[in-house]
Amino acid sequence: MPEVFRRLSSRAIALSLGTLLLAAACSSGGNNNNSQGASSTDVTVWTAWGGAELKAFKDVLAPFEASQHIKVHITTNRDSTNQIANGIAAGTDLPDIAPGPTDPTQVKSWVSKGAIKPVETALGDQFSSYISNTYPALTTAPGGATDDPYIGIIGGKHYELMIKTQVKGLLWYNKKVFTGQAPTSFDQLLAINPSQYKAKNLFCAGFESGAASGWPASDQIDNIIMRQSGDQVYTNWIQGKVKFTSNEIKLGYQTFLKEVSDQTVYGGRNTALSTNFAKAGDPLFKQPSGCLFLEQATFITSFFQQDFPSQNLKAGTDFDFFAHPSMGNSQYDGNVNGFYDNFAMYNDTPAARALMKYMATKDAQQIWANDGGTLGAIKSLNYTDPIFKRAADVAASAKNLLVTAGDFMPSDMQKAFWQSLLNVTRDPSSLDSQLRHLDQVQAASYTAS
Repeated sequence: MPEVFRRLSSRAIALSLGTLLLAAACSSGGNNNNSQGASSTDVTVWTAWGGAELKAFKDVLAPFEASQHIKVHITTNRDSTNQIANGIAAGTDLPDIAPGPTDPTQVKSWVSKGAIKPVETALGDQFSSYISNTYPALTTAPGGATDDPYIGIIGGKHYELMIKTQVKGLLWYNKKVFTGQAPTSFDQLLAINPSQYKAKNLFCAGFESGAASGWPASDQIDNIIMRQSGDQVYTNWIQGKVKFTSNEIKLGYQTFLKEVSDQTVYGGRNTALSTNFAKAGDPLFKQPSGCLFLEQATFITSFFQQDFPSQNLKAGTDFDFFAHPSMGNSQYDGNVNGFYDNFAMYNDTPAARALMKYMATKDAQQIWANDGGTLGAIKSLNYTDPIFKRAADVAASAKNLLVTAGDFMPSDMQKAFWQSLLNVTRDPSSLDSQLRHLDQVQAASYTAS
């Protein structure tokens, strides 16, 4: 199967950040379909970024604002997709730039209504350079297809500008605690004795995230299924073509439960359920160490450093990662789970076009890379942080770059999927009944969508 899509929804972006900051926003004057008479000096941007990522975004914008004399008005909005949908329905003002929706049906609908403007229009003669410089999995539909709503391609045109990315399924550890060799298989991983390294448990986990609790657990099972049963089964499952009671998905759940048993996970199952994802890695750096490994995406390093300022933790010196080990089927070892951030242009104004062009450049994305905490979407960036340099190598060498399953399921299915992982963690004996219930939700939600 050729390289496939990856993406992070605006909801998931918001959940993977620290404290959110809100900056004042101003309207650019409506849902413009052309740039005539529209602002060339102001552009409104909605994003879910907060904390260190919002600061990094402002660092990226600083040269643009200074050189172009355009003011970027940022609003941190955790519910941009729903608010934009309401704005489209009501015919009210939309932000000039914001993330595109995650629901493929919604992508097609918004494009058909003219709410999202083509990236080709925004970039003009810079479009071909953007395509050649960006990871192919983010810009090219598999098999030469003209539609791939998962990466915003409709009718052969692109509606989402890829600006940065992250890699998931990495096993993080404290280098001063775990001094052994990285396991190459999942069985080897489970066989490691944490007491050998004076740690309490093998894994840490934190599945609490407010109304979206369960998404960190879904990341873990996604990485199992895509390597255990393959990319075709995985993508068919996302699209509702593989039942939850199928042998492949049930095996994924059974394997996931090995990571969150009372004997394996720090504090036991209830601690995993009640711990916020941002705090899940804290036991790695306590004395004595509470666990050896935490499975999470590249963004988690900012929380390590934020939660232990006195330790002055350094990437590659104090903490490191190894890629998700093989699940026993070597032909699927090249499947990598990741997500991306995108900008969609909702108002075609001179200022919006200028910002989209700037965000597609190596100079802009290199500032992000220099600030740390993320990978860019451009494949030739330089990373001084050893962690992100290696993560970029993981992304570049992947056979398939696969999206997070729940982010692309219908909303009812996503909610039930996340909840099922909490339920089976709490009560593993409920697995069969949970899977039967998920089949029912799947049948209803995919028919409706």
